[in-house]
Amino acid sequence: MADIRTAKPEDLDGIFDLLSTRSRAAFGISEIVREHVEQALNRPNGTDRWVALDGAEIVGYAALASSHDLVHAAADPVVGDALFAHAEARAAERGFSNVSITTVPEDKPLSALVARHGLTHERDVLRMWRAIDGALPDPRWPASVSVRAYEDADSERVHALLDANYGSWDATYIAVPHDEWVAFMTDHSEFDPELWFLVEREGELVACALHWKDHQRSGWVKDIVVTESERGRGLGTALLHHGLHAYAARGAERVGLKVDSTNPTGALQLYASVGFVTDRRYGIWEHTL
Repeated sequence: MADIRTAKPEDLDGIFDLLSTRSRAAFGISEIVREHVEQALNRPNGTDRWVALDGAEIVGYAALASSHDLVHAAADPVVGDALFAHAEARAAERGFSNVSITTVPEDKPLSALVARHGLTHERDVLRMWRAIDGALPDPRWPASVSVRAYEDADSERVHALLDANYGSWDATYIAVPHDEWVAFMTDHSEFDPELWFLVEREGELVACALHWKDHQRSGWVKDIVVTESERGRGLGTALLHHGLHAYAARGAERVGLKVDSTNPTGALQLYASVGFVTDRRYGIWEHTL
């Protein structure tokens, strides 16, 4: 039986190797960025992190976030079950009603763990990409709105806008403390305030599109929301076109995003209409405590 202890920054190499091996086994290539793993390990927030050790070798890793999301990696089922039980106990201690795991069928160890523990399939999340090639449509903004870049003083308004809009339709959405949200969204090299676009009407924040900097010529739409009263006026389309132009100016070749398959706001149809194409489907599985 492997020993389980709290993860430390000096565990970076072992955790990165474990996550990279898992990603490579599932997708043929590793999609894990070492810098992202390092920044997460060094970021103080509400995430519990553990490693499972066989001697000095890291053979398992788990991270439980305030959002109830559980990241889990272990090739050996005995190690995997022990880590899952450890995370489950901590979740109960923190007063969580459930934990959520995101996986794909290609990740065989994690999919097998989900099956062994009887998690319930809640929904799917789709990953979509849009190539940046040829002439890009110019954004067409609705009348009487203004668009500007994010400033530090906007953090509470932006966070509140996201919570209000996601929470209005997603019963599983967990709002995290503001300081954790700020650290997760901005305390890393992918953050660039010039790629966070805020839309206001008469001083009220009514929409935003939060992008992370391009990595290996690929941009990423982290969040895009439009308040219900503003939907149907073309704001979402304008924000997406605005973001495509910004990435094109930086030399990016494509832009990606993820969308919940159960999103009732028309987001999936919007992204498809702008040229985004689904390339992967992630399953969201829930374990009730």
